[in-house]
Amino acid sequence: MDLGGRTRSGEFLGKSRQGVRVFLDSSVILSACRSERSLSRLITVIASERRWELVSAAYCRAETIKNLAKFPNQASAHWQDLQARIEWVPNALTTQRPLLLTASKDKPVLISALAAQCLELLTLDSGDFGIVLGTEVYGMRVSTPRDFLVHAGLG
Repeated sequence: MDLGGRTRSGEFLGKSRQGVRVFLDSSVILSACRSERSLSRLITVIASERRWELVSAAYCRAETIKNLAKFPNQASAHWQDLQARIEWVPNALTTQRPLLLTASKDKPVLISALAAQCLELLTLDSGDFGIVLGTEVYGMRVSTPRDFLVHAGLG
């Protein structure tokens, strides 16, 4: 895969026969579960009709489960539905590429999204992802749900 996001066969990173692969950080998953008015929830609701494949890693699933208890019961109910619509990929912990991300706890998220060949990584964690938020990392955009929806022509 080159820096423009193309594989050796010329296919663009993050596009599959089904649609665009969108990686959800645990902060986005929790937001989608917590509030039916959140942009994160909107993304999960319209993903299928927009041909967005929702992807996340085992690490994000564990973080979501750990933090879900802090929210009302409705969040758990939505989580039961949402987790079935997410493709859960294994954690990827290493990469041959240099990464400019200071928060070591979030490197597996970024590396897993790259390994899953996602076109977008969505996060609400501007503290840990701030240095790459709003940029592309090896052909994958890192953005907030709001910026993703604007980029998709929905905002």
